[in-house]
Amino acid sequence: MGKTYYCDYCDRFFKDDVEARKKHLSSLQHVANRESHYKTYKDPETILKEIYNKTPCKRYMTVGDCAFGLGCRFSHYTPLMIWELQQLAVMKNSKVSAAQPRDGWPDSEDIIKEYFEHSIVSSGSKDPTSMWCPSPAVGCLYLPPSLQPVTAERMTECNFSKWG
Repeated sequence: MGKTYYCDYCDRFFKDDVEARKKHLSSLQHVANRESHYKTYKDPETILKEIYNKTPCKRYMTVGDCAFGLGCRFSHYTPLMIWELQQLAVMKNSKVSAAQPRDGWPDSEDIIKEYFEHSIVSSGSKDPTSMWCPSPAVGCLYLPPSLQPVTAERMTECNFSKWG
């Protein structure tokens, strides 16, 4: 059996030769599938500009279904969907400072800073100064004995039965 080519846009296999591939890539179905795939990644502002240039689809607004689907030349966006796109565009364009948490969620940089300030100490370790520090800039992190660097002192006091 010869080689086959798989088209991600069309979800289809076909014979892999130059003529078959060229014929498939120029087909109307492939072009439409590729276009609809990339439409999902459009910027909200671009979508809004396109929506404002189109009139609403009467059939889609009354019945809730359109025979043309994505190929319809009229807009299938409801007023609520348009409002959500406007909010997305505004949020994208607004310059919210990184220190200010959005929607009640903590900032990721604050979480990382807190993690390194309050180093993790295992329940068995009594003295946090005995932890291995990879670098003073990062802070001291607890590492299990099997991951700590090998030194002569650690080899003499090591208890291999705990390693399991």
